[in-house]
Amino acid sequence: MTAKNVLDYVNFKIIDILNENSSVPFVELAKQIGISDATVHTRVKKLISMGIIKKFSIFVDNNLIGYDHLAFIMVKVEKGKADQAVMVLETIEEILEIHEIYDKFDLLVKIRAKSLKNMRDTIVNKILTISFVKEIELMTVLRTRKEEQMVSLRNDLYEKSKDFFGIG
Repeated sequence: MTAKNVLDYVNFKIIDILNENSSVPFVELAKQIGISDATVHTRVKKLISMGIIKKFSIFVDNNLIGYDHLAFIMVKVEKGKADQAVMVLETIEEILEIHEIYDKFDLLVKIRAKSLKNMRDTIVNKILTISFVKEIELMTVLRTRKEEQMVSLRNDLYEKSKDFFGIG
């Protein structure tokens, strides 16, 4: 069974609610959707086993805990070394995201730091010491206007609800 076949209205609703607050008890989730908590439990287990739900997490305001320096780094690596570069970059704690891109650069990396000194240390002593990193370009974030971890499911829920409730 593919992920596409599993994602009906109820599963989208479960994902949507958990995205807003991953600590919602299954009993409360069931009440909100109008199904049994056993059904919620079974469906969540299935979503986890299929890899649709990767983990339950919290969303922290990094600025309030002292990690208020954010930057994106474009990284150019030696030809054919992107996978090796990613393996090393993944071990650097300040790196939050790594995206493979197709441009002048090969990777887009998101980092957070407590200070400019800490950010410089991450770049100079960690990223630039990787032998197959050839060039970087730093883009410092001045202010974040929107930061989400998941795309809104509002449109998907609307479409799935028409099928679920038999609306044409």
